[in-house]
Amino acid sequence: MKRLLITNTNYNIFQVDRSYLYKIADFIVRENYKHHIGDTCLVNFEQEIQYIYEEEMRYVSSSYLFVAEDTQGDLIGCIRVMAWDRHSILPIQKIFDIDPLKELHNSNQFSFWHVGRFAVHSCCNASSLILFKQLMMLAIHPIVSHTNSYMLAESDSKLLRIMRMLSIDVKTLGRGCVYLGSDTIPIYSSSEGLRTFYKKYELLLISENSKQKVA
Repeated sequence: MKRLLITNTNYNIFQVDRSYLYKIADFIVRENYKHHIGDTCLVNFEQEIQYIYEEEMRYVSSSYLFVAEDTQGDLIGCIRVMAWDRHSILPIQKIFDIDPLKELHNSNQFSFWHVGRFAVHSCCNASSLILFKQLMMLAIHPIVSHTNSYMLAESDSKLLRIMRMLSIDVKTLGRGCVYLGSDTIPIYSSSEGLRTFYKKYELLLISENSKQKVA
């Protein structure tokens, strides 16, 4: 499945299915190391790519996957949001040994969504900031659509600064560690904390050649 959601001058954004997962895992690993280390010639990616691919395969039945492709069909961005069933082991639990149910809420009135696998190509011609906003808007849509919802994520320190600059009310859950070549920090935000950003940039969900908003 590959469903066109947003068209732009230099790229398009699609919702995709599990057939894209290995391509996404490969893109995530290579772009993270490229952004944070620079020279990737000496890095053996295969083990990390396979690890991320297998992890995402365990989540895919409850995930929404979004990718951006340039006019040649090359991947230039991606993000994933997953409805957490409270049983699957999240990256935030494995990497940081953090239990969201203890740190936040364990009431069944609250829902949790994990946002991850975000990356934007370092050399894409499109505005990286606009693409970031559009991908983030798609990922948080199901979260802001419900009250008593929380976003969980792992963010590198630079991305965390950008999110706060864009009025995303994110809070840390603990100290960071090095993951995929960068200083990564466990974070969360409530649905209310995401709504200011969502309302501010809602028009970015409308394709440039259409007045139809993404549902």
